[in-house]
Amino acid sequence: MTCRHRLPSFPVLTLISIVSTIGYGQPKAPLGPAPGRLVDIGGHKLHIYCVGPANTRPTVVFEAGGGGFSKDWAAVQSLLSSRVRTCAYDRAASGWSEPGPVPRTMRQEVFELHALLESAKVPSPFVLVGQSIGGLLVRLYTEQYGSEVAGLVLVDPTDESSMVFNLRANRWISLREQATGRAIPEPRGAGPPSKEYKPEDDYMAEECQLLYLHRKNNPEPLGDRPLFVLAAGRRPPPPGMTDDTYKDLRRTRDQEVMDLAHLSRNSKFVRDPDSGHNLHIDNPQLVVRAIEEVIGAVTNHSKLIP
Repeated sequence: MTCRHRLPSFPVLTLISIVSTIGYGQPKAPLGPAPGRLVDIGGHKLHIYCVGPANTRPTVVFEAGGGGFSKDWAAVQSLLSSRVRTCAYDRAASGWSEPGPVPRTMRQEVFELHALLESAKVPSPFVLVGQSIGGLLVRLYTEQYGSEVAGLVLVDPTDESSMVFNLRANRWISLREQATGRAIPEPRGAGPPSKEYKPEDDYMAEECQLLYLHRKNNPEPLGDRPLFVLAAGRRPPPPGMTDDTYKDLRRTRDQEVMDLAHLSRNSKFVRDPDSGHNLHIDNPQLVVRAIEEVIGAVTNHSKLIP
């Protein structure tokens, strides 16, 4: 299964959606030539597309949600292109990028993004912008390579405690609660490319549990970095879900996104009542505003204004 299928607009995930978040198999390239360039990171090539003045800092780096790819950020990049340097990329086996080695852990994805930014000579400091699952990935990137990260924007981000529907158990359960305590494999620069999804190669529950434990021990892991959290206001219930069940899940989901603003001592939270989960597509102007406010706080060493 590849990353070519977009997640549903309601960000309560099924296990099938989780599988499609990380790249497996041979990708089906989008229509048309790659707008950016393919960069060899030592075993496979990843696509990256950068626009805007090359001499501006910080550089904004976009991380797509599950099933998304670089082109999803086209409107945001276009609105910023006259004054901000931005880079969008495709994870392995998504968009125009080649498959990468297994297992396709989030830690592996972060390792590959770091290798890509180094190989493509994209200068830090970075403002990382992550949507949905991309929110987890930019947090992991900051955990691993914090000296490079000046600020973050989380766009209706997934939380490590987000609920998924477990098809085998036939019930809703927190993703991290499905962790079995397995050690997460170290990232690798090269290896046999991913061809298909195998449950034994899926470590997302373990990685979410580890994120949860780290956050429990350090509730403000982002320190004073400017952090802007955007939340969707439109959350239609998934097909077949009762109103009572949906009400509880929505309340939990809304609170999770709001609580993510507490990851930093310098944060701002905004909910857009008219946008769905793909807020960066529904309202790119709001995402641009959030990015510019974070850049301003980074440049001026100031607090975000609530």
